Amino acid sequence: MTTKTQGNNDAFFYYSLLLHILLLMGFIISFDFREPMPVLKNSDEIIEARVFEEPKKPSKIIQDPVKKAAPLPKVTQKEVAPKDPPKVIQPIVKKEAIVIPDQKIKKQKEDLIQKQLLADLQKQKVADKKKQKQKAFEDAIQKEMQAMNEKNLLDAMQKEQKQIADARAAKMQGVVDKYKALILQSISQNWLIPGGVNKKLSAELMIRLAPGGLVLNVQLTRSSGDTALDRSAVAAVYKASPLPVPTDSSEFEAFRQFVLKVKPESILALSS
Repeated sequence: MTTKTQGNNDAFFYYSLLLHILLLMGFIISFDFREPMPVLKNSDEIIEARVFEEPKKPSKIIQDPVKKAAPLPKVTQKEVAPKDPPKVIQPIVKKEAIVIPDQKIKKQKEDLIQKQLLADLQKQKVADKKKQKQKAFEDAIQKEMQAMNEKNLLDAMQKEQKQIADARAAKMQGVVDKYKALILQSISQNWLIPGGVNKKLSAELMIRLAPGGLVLNVQLTRSSGDTALDRSAVAAVYKASPLPVPTDSSEFEAFRQFVLKVKPESILALSS
């Protein structure tokens, strides 16, 4: 009796173990590894996931309360190496730029500093333009004043030169008048005026002299209308050579070639 009961228990134990193995294999086979795992698109979207229900374990076999089950013998089983768990595909989540508050404040400060620098640079440019305009205006005024000063100086120099030239001319005119009077006096002493001529007639002579008063040439430039009077006037100049002239070379230049008006009335007045 006891042996029969023990045999039944052994059979029950093996049937139970076989049933567990079959259930485990069915669970593994039913799992679809090819199905993609849910992907997380955004943090705000709902992540779809599938929940696989764990297979229910077989309920314990209720033994007959009348028959007491004998203790099962210890059975040594070979350890089964656990299979590798299925690879779980991690959901792909889009990375959004997350701005840390400190970095945001830092960026705002940098933008503010950059704007301030740009404003300062613009102000500096405006100030530089004003300085350039002011400098250009000052340079223009300085140039105008310099031009006015140069013009005034030039006018003063020209005025001074004119005064010097006028003084020199006045002095030269005085020398010329002085020596012309001396020359007329010398000619009057050598002029033989023909008788019966009109004493109020006059002639103009161009006289060329050498340094020292030597007469080189005498030409009649305007006749008196009386040929005898004209010839006597030319002859009188040659007779009076050398004529009185200035010894200074610069003053003599006026007498190198000059025009002299001769009139018998004046000559007679000088000789008397």
